[in-house]
Amino acid sequence: MTIVTRLILTVGFLCSATLLLAEDAWRGGEFRGTVILSVSGNLTNATRAASDEEFDKFFIYNNITFDTAAQYDYSALAALPQVTVSADFPMGGPLVSFEGPTLETVLKSAGATGETVTLTALDGYAIDAPLQELIAMGAVVALKRDGIPFAIGDFGPTQLVFPRAERDELAEMNDDWWIWSIYHIRVE
Repeated sequence: MTIVTRLILTVGFLCSATLLLAEDAWRGGEFRGTVILSVSGNLTNATRAASDEEFDKFFIYNNITFDTAAQYDYSALAALPQVTVSADFPMGGPLVSFEGPTLETVLKSAGATGETVTLTALDGYAIDAPLQELIAMGAVVALKRDGIPFAIGDFGPTQLVFPRAERDELAEMNDDWWIWSIYHIRVE
């Protein structure tokens, strides 16, 4: 074996080992992608410390502060059990499919409990709703519409949707709680 061949094999081995170590570290939570959703309020599985006026400018701009929060990148949300629901959104529009974890699943993973949730969109629009009512209605934190991930600028990074086409009691539900571009959920 020539020196060049040995060098190529050694470099290949080191690159492979580095990629495997990086993958293992990522799985362990050491590395993460861009956070697209934060959950704060009454929770037990926090992954970050309190909001910081110096660094959390977007939260502060929208009057959001917290002692701790659970943060999710796209992969973390996609790793939760997923559901697919069918709905007309906007109401009366064509049927589309939405995919993502249920709101209940997201909040359970954060260890969040309470009676009320506040969902805040990137533009500052927010809704307050009774948590148990949203869960009973089958609320989904959608990541995809018709198989295509949401993007910033359309309805992303996440949208709260309901299985309106699948449940008769939701057939006349208006779009008031179908908040899109959600980046923060507070549970109290």
